[in-house]
Amino acid sequence: MSTAASVYEDRRMSVGRVFQRAFSAIAFNPVVVLGLALVIGALPGLLMTWLFFQMGLTSPEALRSGAFSFRGFFAAVMLSTLISLIIATLVQAALTRATVAANEGRRATFGESLSSALGVVAPLIGLSILFSLGVGLGFVLLLVPGFILLTMWAVAVPALVIERTGVFAAFGRSAELTKGARWKIFGLFLVLGVAYWLLSIVFGLVGLATYNPATATSGISVANVIGSVVLGTVFNTLWGTLQPSLYVELRQWKEGSSVDNLEAVFA
Repeated sequence: MSTAASVYEDRRMSVGRVFQRAFSAIAFNPVVVLGLALVIGALPGLLMTWLFFQMGLTSPEALRSGAFSFRGFFAAVMLSTLISLIIATLVQAALTRATVAANEGRRATFGESLSSALGVVAPLIGLSILFSLGVGLGFVLLLVPGFILLTMWAVAVPALVIERTGVFAAFGRSAELTKGARWKIFGLFLVLGVAYWLLSIVFGLVGLATYNPATATSGISVANVIGSVVLGTVFNTLWGTLQPSLYVELRQWKEGSSVDNLEAVFA
């Protein structure tokens, strides 16, 4: 069976091949991959933003006027953070499923990808919370520990999804696979971060240039809506395919494993 991304014989970890695997998975099954990023990732994120605007939580006047107490505002922010975490977890797990299938030359359906994500959503939420707390604390401590943990745990999510490990075992598995390649992984994250930053600036400028208070709904213009959906879909697609592609590349580099049998864990 042909695969969407070739299995290479050399034993070097290549960032270029990580991107190639990700882009090959997108091109091989674009409707499902982009559909998952849009329906599970971008649209719920846009809905949350709209709800915040509707409730007035994005305006400093809401706190100054007493319309919302600080406690209520803090609770709303924490709730939105948790919902965002669940959304990110679902889209990442679903795209991991679709990416692994694409690496084996098979187009996973939208339904089976989502079903696979829902099957591991509870441990993934726990992993995501610990990941966010650990990396966030690391960034508070002079930034360097945060970057170390970010690269060390770079493939914890696909390790949990693909190998069905426990939460703490997934962190250990990721640390094992990334050892010796963390500078390259940092470079990959840097490229992705810069790309997201540039796209955010472009969409932000377009939104400002086309903003019309008379046609905006609760402070959100049509251009803002379109830009948010496009940016969210693009970022979720890239992040959701690059993580499992990095995992596959690291496994081949460390263990000489082919991707041909990875999808058996979903059977």
